[in-house]
Amino acid sequence: MVAFSKTRLMKLGLPVGLLVSGTAQAGGAFFDPDVFGASYGGFVRFESAVRTTSDENPYNQAGNPFNNIDVQRNPIGGTPDTVRRLVPSESNDFNMNIMRGKFDVDLRLGSKLSFRGELRAIFDFDTYNNHDIGSIPGAAPAGDLHQNVNYFDYRVNGSGGLQSRKAPMAMEWTGEKYMIDLPRFYFDYQDGALLVRAGNQQIAWGQSLFFRVMDVPNGLDLRRHSVLDFVPEEFSDKRVPSPAIRAQYMVGGWELDGFVQHFRPTIYGNPDTPYNTIASQFTIHDMYGDYDDKANFGVRVRGDVGAFTVQAMATNRYNPDGTFRWTESGVSKSLTGLPGDATADLMATTAFERDSTGVLSAREWFHYAGLARLDGIDGLNAAIAEFPGAQALGAYLVDNEFDAGQELDLFFSSAGGLRGHLAREYHRESVFGLGFGYTFNGEPGSFLDQLIANVEIQYANDRTFTNPSLSREHIVEDEVITSLVLEKYHRFSREFPATYFVFQWMHRTESDIFGRHLSGMGGTEDRAAQNARTPGSANYVAVALQQPSPTLKWRFDFSMLYDMEGAMLLQPAVRWRPGGPWGVEAFFNHIIEDGFTSRSENYNALSTAGWADEFTLRVSYSF
Repeated sequence: MVAFSKTRLMKLGLPVGLLVSGTAQAGGAFFDPDVFGASYGGFVRFESAVRTTSDENPYNQAGNPFNNIDVQRNPIGGTPDTVRRLVPSESNDFNMNIMRGKFDVDLRLGSKLSFRGELRAIFDFDTYNNHDIGSIPGAAPAGDLHQNVNYFDYRVNGSGGLQSRKAPMAMEWTGEKYMIDLPRFYFDYQDGALLVRAGNQQIAWGQSLFFRVMDVPNGLDLRRHSVLDFVPEEFSDKRVPSPAIRAQYMVGGWELDGFVQHFRPTIYGNPDTPYNTIASQFTIHDMYGDYDDKANFGVRVRGDVGAFTVQAMATNRYNPDGTFRWTESGVSKSLTGLPGDATADLMATTAFERDSTGVLSAREWFHYAGLARLDGIDGLNAAIAEFPGAQALGAYLVDNEFDAGQELDLFFSSAGGLRGHLAREYHRESVFGLGFGYTFNGEPGSFLDQLIANVEIQYANDRTFTNPSLSREHIVEDEVITSLVLEKYHRFSREFPATYFVFQWMHRTESDIFGRHLSGMGGTEDRAAQNARTPGSANYVAVALQQPSPTLKWRFDFSMLYDMEGAMLLQPAVRWRPGGPWGVEAFFNHIIEDGFTSRSENYNALSTAGWADEFTLRVSYSF
């Protein structure tokens, strides 16, 4: 395994001895009390993210930039007026204050059988300022997640009429402010070169820090700290665990690896929680209730060919990110709320409901279309063409920003605000991957000596993307994602341990780093995405380094992700281990949204979290 360091093999959660040598203890009983052994450990940790900018999360009601400002509306055939969102804006000092605990137990049940369990518990102190938006005049949010801020419950719908029930996630128990789960709860059976793992587990493939090219088995859980956690942890706290059976076998120096798992989706933050990324003027009907009996499959083979390490994988899965489209609101509420208005039944068949905490003006509509990487004109047309009820109410198709703005303002002024309804669905796809690794052997002590290079290529056949119009007609295209990873330990002096370097580059042909189709990039308040020069591909560069102190009590880290459309994430960090059970970690996230090109910030991916500059402190006690 020349091109894979021991550290990275351990990060995969796999027995290093098995992967390197292909041997394991054999013989003895399947369950043998004479060899029974147990070990345990864990930690309790306080985590706080302190805001270092006055910017609020624009995807939440309290951070909407249109709160308490006058916005002119120009309805077609009507009288121009001004409107003001009545939701108060808030100022927050913290993005996160949570207490986290973890308890691990490893049991040796016999010479071939072992068990590993991990209990994780999280409590949020709810120090984020927000409102009960049900108290706003004219507000009628659909679903209890819009009435009260809920940090951890994951609610889903289904075509069978299920309304806002908790998703049946395996081994997870949640409430508004707490989450308890068992992310690892599995048995290992190891007989010679064969390892079979069964139970709730995460499967980590791939070599990248920010990028997920070969790492396709599991979605991500973004409820805790979104994507802004400590970069070197490589999504270890983010992968959504799932009940699975995984088998690995070593033969002739080659590792064969396969799995069957219960499909579980990526989980986004709920409305009005600190790291929410879906505008809270919209209600999401997550249709996972129709998919909670689906399965994913995958195989991987890895070994050495001469001086190269080669791997190949094939998976058939439901893409955990899902897609979004307009859906009927199902809310029978008249368009204007005036006596004698008989439009309630028609409104229930459209994608909107009357709500003063929805969108109130064409400016707000186009602003949020740009933030979400959607198209303001096509989005309006799809909400009309695919819903006869909207046409019966007099809505008509448009082909430019001016006409779209006038029509939108007409309906917004009539209703006093409209909340959009979206369905989230999931689609099966086949994903194939190739990887090549090579370790350079240069002059001892030189920078090229023991430099590890890995190339990973992913090909997705008929990948389904959200249409920037939110139409039922999703975009279906093949996608190729390529990454290059260079990593090395290099010692600059005898006094300091070796410095660890990583350089990465990723190229994506159809989507940005968050999986959004590139045709939705570039929209602004004044221009729909269809009239912007959208990027033909997405490219990202990442750099990271780690430097321990001579006593190993300190470690200094720096990570950088550059979106070549003009944005950058910088994360300096420090770890302190004073000795004993205590540990302290601190890191700073700073996002430069649009400082490198003359384009709108909505061309790049990172500006989605551009408001979230913050300083994070972790204080832990281990046992």
